[in-house]
Amino acid sequence: MASTNTEQWTTRKLLDWMTDHFQKYAIESPRLISEMLLTHLFGGQRIDLYANVNRIATDDERETLRSYIKRTLEHEPVQYIVGKTWFYGMEFSVNSSTLIPRTCTETIVEQAMHFATQFENIPVRIADIGTGSGCIAITIAANSTGVELVATDVSTEALTLAKLNAKSNGVEGVISFLEGSLTEPLSTLQPFEIVCSNPPYIPENEMKQLDKNVGEWEPILALSGGQDGLKYIRPLLENTPECLVKDGVLLIEIATSIKNEVLALAEANPHFKDPKILRDRYGDDRFLRATKC
Repeated sequence: MASTNTEQWTTRKLLDWMTDHFQKYAIESPRLISEMLLTHLFGGQRIDLYANVNRIATDDERETLRSYIKRTLEHEPVQYIVGKTWFYGMEFSVNSSTLIPRTCTETIVEQAMHFATQFENIPVRIADIGTGSGCIAITIAANSTGVELVATDVSTEALTLAKLNAKSNGVEGVISFLEGSLTEPLSTLQPFEIVCSNPPYIPENEMKQLDKNVGEWEPILALSGGQDGLKYIRPLLENTPECLVKDGVLLIEIATSIKNEVLALAEANPHFKDPKILRDRYGDDRFLRATKC
């Protein structure tokens, strides 16, 4: 995107140049990323780019855009560059203290909302362990009635972000945020009807194979599940029965590669019944669901 005194960089020209440039460097979804960066730069919505294709970028805008392009070519996730992402049709602020919410995780939200309607008592108590950006708890709260949520995380920075997202989505009064590891913050609370978690679950050998925009930028603390991927899932299965009411539901996101090991652990636990592996919307085995006896 070299500039001259006479060259005019319109939105159309910038979109085309960025798309080609990102494609040349094997950046995934080059057109979408170009649209997201320009929308962040100009403001408005992505559709506004095409309603104003002849808008000429200022020198200052082009300078800022150069920094965005440089960061993208260094494989920094576009969500971190623009500071936000979308999950279940809702906008969430994101930063490098948490994982970027992913579409596959929406299934755990749908499961939790479904089972929340199966309990007669009101409010239905739901815990989200390792809340990160808060996307699971906040989405449930925003799309359900008669629920009360507790969201936990070991990271102070993540909880700060989750509280910000709860406020921006208008559900800060429905969720209590607690700091601590795994089930520890829940140990003195009344039991829950539903406990859900998207813990770190990537096995050590798979950590080395992650795409650069994941492995080099997203927090290792939120990714790595130890040598076998079960470092956090194992204690979750051991300790969540104490946090659940009878017939309460546990939902855990897992790596497809460890589904057999996770299912075996759940089947061996005398406090659970009917453990099942569920698929995400892409057809991958992605979740464990188990019911407390």
